[in-house]
Amino acid sequence: MPSSHYGLGLIELVAALAVGLFLVAVALTVLARTNSALRAIDAHARMHETARLALSVIETDVRMAGYWGLAHGPGNVAAHPSFAFPARCGGASWITSVMRPIDGTNNRYLTVANCAASGGGALAGSDALVVRRTSARPIALSSVSVPAAVRDEVLLISTRERADFFVAQATGNEIPAGYPIAGAPGLPAPSELHAALVHAYYVSVDSSLGVGVPALRRKVLIGGPTVSDEEIAPGVDDLQFRIGADVDGDGALDSYFEPEAVPPAARPVLVRVWLRVRGVERTGASAASAASAYADRSWPAISDGHDRLLISKTIHLRNARP
Repeated sequence: MPSSHYGLGLIELVAALAVGLFLVAVALTVLARTNSALRAIDAHARMHETARLALSVIETDVRMAGYWGLAHGPGNVAAHPSFAFPARCGGASWITSVMRPIDGTNNRYLTVANCAASGGGALAGSDALVVRRTSARPIALSSVSVPAAVRDEVLLISTRERADFFVAQATGNEIPAGYPIAGAPGLPAPSELHAALVHAYYVSVDSSLGVGVPALRRKVLIGGPTVSDEEIAPGVDDLQFRIGADVDGDGALDSYFEPEAVPPAARPVLVRVWLRVRGVERTGASAASAASAYADRSWPAISDGHDRLLISKTIHLRNARP
């Protein structure tokens, strides 16, 4: 009996193709949505990582503001007669303004001479935060000779009674006279040598990731001595801070002040910092930032495809003393 072989008819073929195309379209849609969701998750993770990094750098620095080695308070800190600093960021006062361990400008960049912002310039509307202190770890001294590695840096030599800023290259590579390096057996060293630190945090227009990608940057003292500039975290698009100060001298917080508005006799005891982080990549047209207000800034709602994250922290000053 002869066998019969039947193929697909035109209608069946068209139907099969339609079903196949439908399944492919569904698969592609699911894949696209999955990729979009993964990009959004990755962008949020990067924003949180950027925020943690930037805040940890600022917090560590601010917490130690006003630390001057063994010296008991800024009233005992001075500049050695030999001390000189190049005309960078206002000159010697950039370092020696110890009565202002927390300083800065409100909604604008610094106004000191020869201290231009890097990264395409400072982003308008952001604060600039200046922190003055010395390193927490002393530089080991076995004689009056300053270690060769730090002879071109700004240093602070201190005892319980006094402290002097100096650069070893100007003092014959030795610590200034009058600072003993050896004490009674079993007692701590009577003098300590520390590196001076002055950091000025600000937000730049551009970053290492590209033009139009803002970044948190800071001015920093380096050997020479001089002032350099370094990028801390791309993606930060605003820095704001307020200074909590003791106005009446009882050691307790009385009020918060915007930068440049702290009363001359007030003593900073804490700093409230806000950082706003913008996603580096656009995560889609649906990404939007709600209207927000913090410190003295107000932001309208923004729908530019970038996600944003606002974080803040109150940082107590360990060395908030007269």
